[in-house]
Amino acid sequence: LDLPEALKVRQINPTFHISKLRPYYKNNDALFPHGDATSWYDFGFAREAEWLVDEIIGHRWIDPKTIEFEVRWNLGDTTWEPYENCRALEALDNYLDIMGVKNWRQLAR
Repeated sequence: LDLPEALKVRQINPTFHISKLRPYYKNNDALFPHGDATSWYDFGFAREAEWLVDEIIGHRWIDPKTIEFEVRWNLGDTTWEPYENCRALEALDNYLDIMGVKNWRQLAR
């Protein structure tokens, strides 16, 4: 395939196995109105894209001195993040208030 430069920079492979080829059939507008693709998939994150924390929804202790927080992001994903990544977040302050503690070290084990 002759890929655009933006995809080559992201190291998208321009070759694939012939078994992956399928015939193209135009969309049946009677069955699927407005089914034509109007936007194309972006194969990476734009530089200006920013993930924001919605809230912290849980915590877990990894060992007696290490804690991770379950973070819900604005795009819907949930990840476990170490305290170092969360310590400056307002969401952490809100979580500690909800849990009734003033410091993360006081959270239940």
